[in-house]
Amino acid sequence: MGKKLCLVLGNGFTIDLINNAGLDEQIDVVNLFSKGAELPWPETDVAGFLSFKHCPNLWNLGARPNMGKDAAGALLENIITCLNVHVLKVKPKVPDGADKANDIYINAYYELTSYLRTLFSHYNSLVELGSLSDKLKDWPWLNFLIKANSSPEYDSITIITYNYDIWLERLLMENKIPFNLSQVKNGNFGVDPKITIVKPHGSISFYHENQGFADYSIGYGKNIPGDAITEDFNVDYDIPLSKCLINALIPPAGDSVRMKQSWSGQIRTVAAGNAKKLGDDDELMICGISYWHVDRSEIDELITNGSPNTNVMMFNPYPNQSMDAVLTSLFRNYVFHNNSIVLNKRLT
Repeated sequence: MGKKLCLVLGNGFTIDLINNAGLDEQIDVVNLFSKGAELPWPETDVAGFLSFKHCPNLWNLGARPNMGKDAAGALLENIITCLNVHVLKVKPKVPDGADKANDIYINAYYELTSYLRTLFSHYNSLVELGSLSDKLKDWPWLNFLIKANSSPEYDSITIITYNYDIWLERLLMENKIPFNLSQVKNGNFGVDPKITIVKPHGSISFYHENQGFADYSIGYGKNIPGDAITEDFNVDYDIPLSKCLINALIPPAGDSVRMKQSWSGQIRTVAAGNAKKLGDDDELMICGISYWHVDRSEIDELITNGSPNTNVMMFNPYPNQSMDAVLTSLFRNYVFHNNSIVLNKRLT
């Protein structure tokens, strides 16, 4: 009987993919504002999404295409922290004409989620369909997944990814590897898949069944951030540019528990359930996870319920020291790698 393999992927996985594919000049997933001036406004296809014209609240808070990655990260954290707290606040009724609280950060959140979905959809369009595998033919992660899928060593492979790009799915499709995208409609791709992909923070491929086709605009509204269940979403890898009433994305620094997104909670439960099934001979591979303060409760759900004898590997050139300490304290068979080259020697 084969083993269970569970992969937990963060932004570092996408960074490694982009760098190995030679796409780092076109695609920046570290500084999320750096390509904002180049990003087309979906309605007109004219560059300049990140501008005072289209995102006045983000702009007034200092979002600029030429800002450094540290400043961009700090601004993102401020916006999302305000949202994380705002959803906990009991909102009093405010009489018409009375002064209201400053809502610049909340409106900036709406702009940010629309911007991020458009940004990652645009990044996806920059790589011609069918060409990604050629760019990554020597990438250890791709070669390992191809071998793992066909190897009798593994009975099942669960990939829990906190990235909302679809590079992983595109690679599997190009290599004719069947997979199941958990919890959403039309999520089965191929016959009898060994691989299941779980995306607790959402995806640019998630489309709400009531998505609009009206003129594109930022979805400012009263519901923060707007709720839906997994059954409300379909999967579409063609990534149409229609307006989405509800963006199924948890932005960086977003606390999915506080935001009370039903779809995210449902998928998060599935992710934790899969990790809990890992036994003594099974494997857990963790790549590119930040273990940031807002992420820790989710990651802790994955790593505290399995067997202490699970074979655990972490791949990260710049690991979070707290996460390294936690894994050391939880698992007897924990091994750290600063890159994925060692995967080339697996399943040979």
